[in-house]
Amino acid sequence: MSPGGDDHRMSQTLQIEDAPLTEDDILLLRRCSRGRLLMAVFGVFVVLLLALSVLTFVVLGLSEWRALDVGVGAVLLAGIAVMGALAVFFGRKLLRMPPGWRSLDRALKGRLAKQIVSGRLTSFGPASSTPGVCYGFGEQRVDAALPFWNEIASDTRSGHGPATAVGLTHLPVRLHLLTLQPDSPPVLLRVEYPMSAESLVAVEEISDADRAAVRREELDARKFMLIFALVPLVGGLFLPPLLFVAAIFAILGMLFGMRSRKLRRGLYKHGVRGVVEEAVVYRLRSPNSSIVSLVHNYRIGGVMYRVEYLGDVVEPGRRVEFEFLDGGLKGQTALFFRVDGEPA
Repeated sequence: MSPGGDDHRMSQTLQIEDAPLTEDDILLLRRCSRGRLLMAVFGVFVVLLLALSVLTFVVLGLSEWRALDVGVGAVLLAGIAVMGALAVFFGRKLLRMPPGWRSLDRALKGRLAKQIVSGRLTSFGPASSTPGVCYGFGEQRVDAALPFWNEIASDTRSGHGPATAVGLTHLPVRLHLLTLQPDSPPVLLRVEYPMSAESLVAVEEISDADRAAVRREELDARKFMLIFALVPLVGGLFLPPLLFVAAIFAILGMLFGMRSRKLRRGLYKHGVRGVVEEAVVYRLRSPNSSIVSLVHNYRIGGVMYRVEYLGDVVEPGRRVEFEFLDGGLKGQTALFFRVDGEPA
């Protein structure tokens, strides 16, 4: 249930108030909506390509129908049906873009108000009907779309759903929600927990020690690849083709060890320290590969951060600290992430 629904039912346990969007809210929306024009152009291209393919196969089938045997005809009909279904699917997504863009543009201009939903949180987890998260307040449920993971610019009912989502419960919270379309889940801008005000966010100048630490990571990656290249190099003494494999690993090692540019343009870094209020993890599969990676997202101080962390999911209630470079609309670049009591 979204705040835009039955206000009378929700008001029995929740308090709802309207508030203007802040500068941080608008900046978050801008980051979420970058690249939407490119995606729209790509979508139009895909729909036109599918429609043209369907038309071509239909004309081919009608003109050569008598010459086709049963097997070829069945394959042709199946291809037309599949491509037609894909064209309709992507076409419907394109039709949802104009109203979504209009609502988003109004929000970016500050013409839409957000809703602040206050109540005592009793449960938190992945949403069941949409690829977002769900907050439970007794018998009431509030589904919300997460920025960057759901399609904020077109349809918040689309996007990636979290593999796991856990958070602190049995606490009073305030959800900052923005409804872009009445029949879709609202966008979750931020969540205020009782300990949110205790988190620390600092902006510091990038030091030589930071640059040296990043350089050590790059050199360690180079050493690892070069050591890994020794295995096919030794095998190449008996099987010469393995020498090419060793050369590839050596080249990759040199590339990984090159100086990155993530600290060249940045002058300031952001440091965050506080209690994990929510932990939302996404499972992403690499294109054309069976490799699955886990992407950790942690809410600290009411704000959701995407971090680079290879350890186990940090349980809500634990303290963490991390640093990142803020590239504005280009997003954030992580520097380090440390759980209280553990090495970075």
